[in-house]
Amino acid sequence: MQLQRFKIQCVLILCFSILILTAGDFAYAQAQVQVQTRASVENKIEEAQEILKIYVEENNVPGLSAAIAINNELIWTGGFGYANLQHMVPAGSHTVYRIASISKPIAAVIAMMLVESGALDLDAPIKEYIPMYPDEQNAITMRHLLSHTSGIRHYRGDEFFSNRRYRSVLSPLATFADDTLLFVPGDEYSYTTFGYTLASAVIESAARSIFLDLLVTRIIQPYELHALAPEKSEVIIPNLASFYLRQDGEIYNAPYVDNSNKWAGGGLIATAGELVRFASHLLQGDFIQLSTLEKMFEPQATNDGNRLQYGLGWRIGEDEENGKRVIWHTGGAMGGGGVLLFYPDDGLIYASLANTSGVSHLNLARAITRLFINE
Repeated sequence: MQLQRFKIQCVLILCFSILILTAGDFAYAQAQVQVQTRASVENKIEEAQEILKIYVEENNVPGLSAAIAINNELIWTGGFGYANLQHMVPAGSHTVYRIASISKPIAAVIAMMLVESGALDLDAPIKEYIPMYPDEQNAITMRHLLSHTSGIRHYRGDEFFSNRRYRSVLSPLATFADDTLLFVPGDEYSYTTFGYTLASAVIESAARSIFLDLLVTRIIQPYELHALAPEKSEVIIPNLASFYLRQDGEIYNAPYVDNSNKWAGGGLIATAGELVRFASHLLQGDFIQLSTLEKMFEPQATNDGNRLQYGLGWRIGEDEENGKRVIWHTGGAMGGGGVLLFYPDDGLIYASLANTSGVSHLNLARAITRLFINE
């Protein structure tokens, strides 16, 4: 009996020792995987930096900043070139740029907050919110405005160069309100920044609050996105880049413009990192419920059922290399522009901004995100 007990004890000790060794090997292997994963990500970041550096140098871009998030966590942000050429101020992670039409999806998120609360009906005629709007355009709805299917025109003449300060979102409606619609609302798709100017007026009416106040109280303050703001010329904005144009291989100062005619459509400023953080909060359901977010990502359709590659404030697509869903919006402004692109099912987010127009932000975004998504 004693011999049998001794054998059992030996077996138990042996088994326990094996478990300890196995657990230790597993922990070591897991740590090795984490180290390799970190090393792989760091290598990819270096590759991304090299792509951006070469692009800035070869294409005479004054300054460009970018940011990347994995699993909705910011892992890198930085800059290349100069925020200001006259004083040779380097572009960096804190450089603030015009985000141009990337303002549109931010405005659309505010609209969907109101939809969730019941204050806004996407399919109600906009005259329910703006009674003074022309009767001839009564068929326009907020859904039409957010998806560019309203028939409202885009810029004409020198409207893109407007330097007039508008004191309310209602004032610039006079620029286009009496113009004939391009088509019956819902019949076609036609990109329009003025449609978002009208959308901001609808938002104000539905919320009974100023659009820019909603931006602050619903987006900026709760999530500390303080570099995201309207661009007001009278306000001193720390780290704001200077704005440039490129022509015939030369760089010139961009002319002065005032974007108060399109706060919701193209009048905001931010850092690349703040755009990535905005998208991260969005994908985690912080601004609106994830079910509401999915409605924003649904391709909208024309009256005859033709599905668009545009949702509510976002461009919708599929990565042709891997079949993954990808969401984005680009922007082009006087002396600025950028892109915010993400894979919503993977938590991979990329943003880049520059202080000149004509930069291939979307191509850069695709090249860089594929370094990580195809890993």
